[in-house]
Amino acid sequence: MKGLHHKTVLMTGALGGIGRATIQAFDDYAVQMILIDVVAPDQQFLDSLKSRSVYFQADIAQPQQVEQVYEQILKQFPQIDFLIHAAGVYQHIELDDLDMQTWNQQINLNLNANYYLIHRFKDALTQDSAIVNLASIAGHQGSIAHTAYATAKGGVVALSKSLAIELAPKTRVNTVSPGLIDTRMMQGMTAEKRLAMTQATPLQRLGQPREIADVILFLCSQSASFMTGENIHVNGGLYRH
Repeated sequence: MKGLHHKTVLMTGALGGIGRATIQAFDDYAVQMILIDVVAPDQQFLDSLKSRSVYFQADIAQPQQVEQVYEQILKQFPQIDFLIHAAGVYQHIELDDLDMQTWNQQINLNLNANYYLIHRFKDALTQDSAIVNLASIAGHQGSIAHTAYATAKGGVVALSKSLAIELAPKTRVNTVSPGLIDTRMMQGMTAEKRLAMTQATPLQRLGQPREIADVILFLCSQSASFMTGENIHVNGGLYRH
């Protein structure tokens, strides 16, 4: 794809299923990668990359940790071309168990962290830069026992549409809303529900992380140079809008 070679990419949720697939897809373009996740580094995976990469272990749901990584990152990478926010937590929580503390944790992890990151790094973004935020099918159609998650992901879509206006024309902002993707997040869903939803999906299977990664790369590339404020559904036809 055009416009990806030798760019600087900042990615959160880097060691999740979609994060890894996206990193591997970008690795073909000799980029520089700034990778952030809350877990310890997977050195074997990081060492397998051809592109230069720097890993930061941080919880971006904590504003003070965002500030700390910001200072470290800007010393090495004063400009960023693509910001991809893929961090998130998908937990099965019935409404009766959804107390205020849990609600706030879910909103903070799945929505507020997005704001913290973009607000802090927006001035480091280059001309013709791109932001891609990961939303979810749940943010569009709701999800039983995932009320806080669905609410947060709906907020990510609205946030991205607003930022697309505010950050234009310098930066394009779009979202990708995955459906049922074969990652660890699916473990939060019962086998019975997974089967029922897979059977309800016209393409009759789970999506693969690389199928999301390819859409993310498209939105960063010059092939999407006149797209901003958009959401792309990648769900095998499970949700059609």
